[in-house]
Amino acid sequence: MTVQETPQAAMMSAVPLKVSAQQVEAARYAVLRRLAPCLRHHMVRPLQPIGLIYGVMHHKLSAAQPDLPSVREEAEKINEFAKAALEECMDMGTWLAPEPDVVTDVESGVRECVGLMATMLHFCGFRLVNEVEELPAQVLRDPLRMVLSAALFELTDAMDQPATVTIHAQARPSEVTVTLQVDPLSEGQLDRYDDGYRKLVWADVQALALSERVGLSRQGCQVSLRFAVAPAPVH
Repeated sequence: MTVQETPQAAMMSAVPLKVSAQQVEAARYAVLRRLAPCLRHHMVRPLQPIGLIYGVMHHKLSAAQPDLPSVREEAEKINEFAKAALEECMDMGTWLAPEPDVVTDVESGVRECVGLMATMLHFCGFRLVNEVEELPAQVLRDPLRMVLSAALFELTDAMDQPATVTIHAQARPSEVTVTLQVDPLSEGQLDRYDDGYRKLVWADVQALALSERVGLSRQGCQVSLRFAVAPAPVH
């Protein structure tokens, strides 16, 4: 099985004429494998306060005359955090098993990816700057997640010095262009996070872009991703 693109489109988007299903799956796995620590952190984050709240409840219940209304409030907090944790786990699970045809506004989609990756890349010596503002357009969520994450990994993996990566977006009637600009920094040093897995390469970005029908171009330290505008949902 191969995904194919016309020669004219390939010339414009800097992607190969075709890519095998195995290449696409390998690229997708590489992105998810690299994102695993970030996804895990976001899944457990809402659970962290529950232990503290339990300690407060235990202290209040140990009193000679427990303040039951106060204890009830603490129990409600635990319930709220548990619900938030469940929602977070369900959402993170959609990275592994994407829901078809789910759309997102570009600002939220980019903010999600930056929120996942910014801390990890910061410790490696990279600064993510998200300058994407609210745009009157929506795109499919999974292509934005996969191709943007792959491009961010590839750009930073290829650097041998610290850098700032700035993300811009511009909307047109039929497509949204997300641009990643890398500007090397003269000070500092890289401190690679090594989890034993391979770096992302440009072929991974190309494979995912072709598979997800995302336009792709590169000029020096600037990468542009073009996402088709999704039709407005029918209510």
